[in-house]
Amino acid sequence: MHNNRRAKEQLTPPLGESGAVAVYFLLIFGVLCGIGGLAVDYGNMVRVRAEVQRTADAAALAGAAGLLPYTNPGSNSTPNWANAVTKAQTMLSNVANKADNQQFAADDGTVAYGYWLLAPPTGFVQTLPTARPTTAAYLPEPAIKVTLSRNVSLYLAPLVGVSTPKTVSAIGIAILPEAYTTSKLIPIAVSYDTVYNTSGGNVVIDVTETGIMVNSNKNEAGWFTMTSGENFPQSVINNPLTAGTDLSATNIYLQPGSEVTLMHQLLTAGQTFVVTVVQNVEQKTTVPIIGFAAFQVDSLTGPTMTGHFVNQYFDPNVVPSAGTGIISSVAGTPKLVSP
Repeated sequence: MHNNRRAKEQLTPPLGESGAVAVYFLLIFGVLCGIGGLAVDYGNMVRVRAEVQRTADAAALAGAAGLLPYTNPGSNSTPNWANAVTKAQTMLSNVANKADNQQFAADDGTVAYGYWLLAPPTGFVQTLPTARPTTAAYLPEPAIKVTLSRNVSLYLAPLVGVSTPKTVSAIGIAILPEAYTTSKLIPIAVSYDTVYNTSGGNVVIDVTETGIMVNSNKNEAGWFTMTSGENFPQSVINNPLTAGTDLSATNIYLQPGSEVTLMHQLLTAGQTFVVTVVQNVEQKTTVPIIGFAAFQVDSLTGPTMTGHFVNQYFDPNVVPSAGTGIISSVAGTPKLVSP
């Protein structure tokens, strides 16, 4: 009996300790709830930021695609900056782009444009100049930069004194690789005047052209080889060919004759392919490539291709490279770059 009484005395907390335990429990419980609330709210902020980043990237890519067609193709060609900004803003307000279950408006983000240097000099700070940098080795590419943010409401964090809301931000930058160099070309060259017209003082691509006869008397188009020593064109030229000035461009040799069989082997109705652009297609001459254009084939009859040029084509064979003096309705695939 004595031992039992002593055991009970040891197990019974002193007067007032049970209340202190309750206070401690409440304090610990409150801290745990606050930590849990912070974790929940932080997880929500991470999710919202990912949604903001995804929207900024999508808008930048859409804007980069809108840089085609270039204005005034030729020596004074310029990316279509205004069209690119419109495309980026349209993507921002697309109903599929939401963050924290709220849709963005077209003016929620800031859209900037200019040239992004893929190989900048040491210490260079990317500023997106709108004038093309003169050093081609820096690999300047037209780019669209989208800056986007959203306020995120905190629901449980205020329990431990963390204010609400918090702002999450993201930057998306996309370049459009210019078509200085491309590969896997069908060896057909077209004259500059066949691709482009002058309208209101500006040079524009002629999307109404409906029939091109390779090696025609109208000097519209011709087959070419890489040297005059080749007797006939290759099926496809896999080596990269470069456009630019007379000194920098790849020289090709315009062959006489109509390779009707080869054309029907390489082309089909509905196909869009990249053609090289030269100043003229006078046969039996060596000429530089001055640019690239895209032609969509509607039908093939004998040596004649019926179809039309397109003013926006993204060639997967284009990679960012150094060059100058392009004419552009063709570019590479828009690509994201890191800020």
